[in-house]
Amino acid sequence: MAETLMDGRSLKKFVENDQLWSKFVDEKFAKLDKGHTGKLKHSDLEPAISGVGKALGMPPMGKDPEADHIYSEMFGEFTRSGEGVTKETFSTVMRDILLGLGDGLEREPIAISRLNGSKLEQWARSPEFEIEAVAAFGAIDTDVSGHVKAGTIKKAMGRISVDQGMPPQSDGSVSGYIDRAFQEVGINVKQDLDQFQFVDVYRKVALAVARQMQNKPLTVAHTEKIFDGKLIGTLLKDKAALDLALELAWEIMPKTSNGSAPKSYLRVGLDTLAPHAGLPPVGAVPEVRAHFAHL
Repeated sequence: MAETLMDGRSLKKFVENDQLWSKFVDEKFAKLDKGHTGKLKHSDLEPAISGVGKALGMPPMGKDPEADHIYSEMFGEFTRSGEGVTKETFSTVMRDILLGLGDGLEREPIAISRLNGSKLEQWARSPEFEIEAVAAFGAIDTDVSGHVKAGTIKKAMGRISVDQGMPPQSDGSVSGYIDRAFQEVGINVKQDLDQFQFVDVYRKVALAVARQMQNKPLTVAHTEKIFDGKLIGTLLKDKAALDLALELAWEIMPKTSNGSAPKSYLRVGLDTLAPHAGLPPVGAVPEVRAHFAHL
């Protein structure tokens, strides 16, 4: 999985270089002004804004919600007056947009990842997959019946992080990958699965998605969310909420015949507690995995 972090520094450096910027504006405006009117319409601006996104490594328009929000903000700056855009205005507005974008990326960087299925396949075949799958089953089996519908695996796929090789389900193309994976595996979404069957099918679906991504990699943009631990303190101070969260985690954890929970399944309980404590699943962030390894 190749990843580039957009933190705004390279963008601002480019915009603030007068020579490079002037050359960019002259060439870009001349190319966009096909009618030689000296003014650009909204439709004329689309290639320019799309080109900036491509140069920055962003997904194409319409492919990723987070990237599309950035594109939309760019267009909004140009269309305020409702009139054609001159070269001077084009330069000024484009400069302001990119400098503002650079400032925003410095505050909240966006990671651009190219996912080719290798990371997802590696994770699906790893020993930690089964523990994560059991945790997913427990989260879905809310009535503790011991069975869930096969279709709920689509929801479980949303638990797989970009770090584990899975694009976010906010990407419109992901549902198609998952649907085709179900067809390849040959499973009926209405079929009842026990925990063992769920883990098996979950792995097969993940591997099928990975194979599709090997043939057609995906580029996704995602924010680097910060987990600062503040909710942990809040949870610890609220005894009733803490007791309820611990009770739920204990109920979900697999038990031995004497009623105890094996240490190997501690992760299931921690993943159940994670949302209440403002933390990601154990396997989603390297730092969390490292702390778990020392338990």
